[in-house]
Order: sequence, then C-alpha cells, then structure tokens
Amino acid sequence: MQTITFDTDKLEQAISVEFGCRVSEIVSLRDSLVKKVIVFILSKAQNYNARAIATKYSISYLYVPTVILEVEFLMKTKPDFENKINSIIQNVYEVEKMD
Repeated sequence: MQTITFDTDKLEQAISVEFGCRVSEIVSLRDSLVKKVIVFILSKAQNYNARAIATKYSISYLYVPTVILEVEFLMKTKPDFENKINSIIQNVYEVEKMD
C-alpha cells in the first residue's frame, strides 16, 4: 500500500485568511464550511484521492462527493463564493511557484 502525503499548511492558511476563521476550524472534527472548501480544493484542483482527504480531515470518504456537490452548488448560488475559492487557489499556486 502506497502512503499518500501532502502538505496543506499553505492551503489551510489561505482559506483561514480568505474566510476569516482559524485553522483549527478546518482541521476540527466538526463539519464546517471551511472544511468543505479545503476538501473541494484538494479533490478538484489538486486531484487527491478521496480516501486520503477523508483521513486527513476526519470525514468519511463516502462524504467527499457530497461535499463537492455542496460546494459547487454554493459556487452557483452565492455571488462571491466562487471568487473566494478562485482567489485561494491562485494564491496557493503563486506561493508554490515562488518556493
């Protein structure tokens, strides 16, 4: 079995800045919007495996597709939500290019 590791510190920091929350809200056991955002970004933008994401953020891997659908719905219905997610992705990729 291959171990999947990924560094999400920069992504977690970018989400906490954009949404005005603490990183602890992202990694907590509680289901929150910011946790859904990071799951969405890791799944869609960075193509990580649902099981690896679920293990990292203490959710069921079967819940990952539901989270993706929920965030996509929010992107269609909330006017500024898609801009926030695009801003986070852009900021994280710019930081990774600099490193």
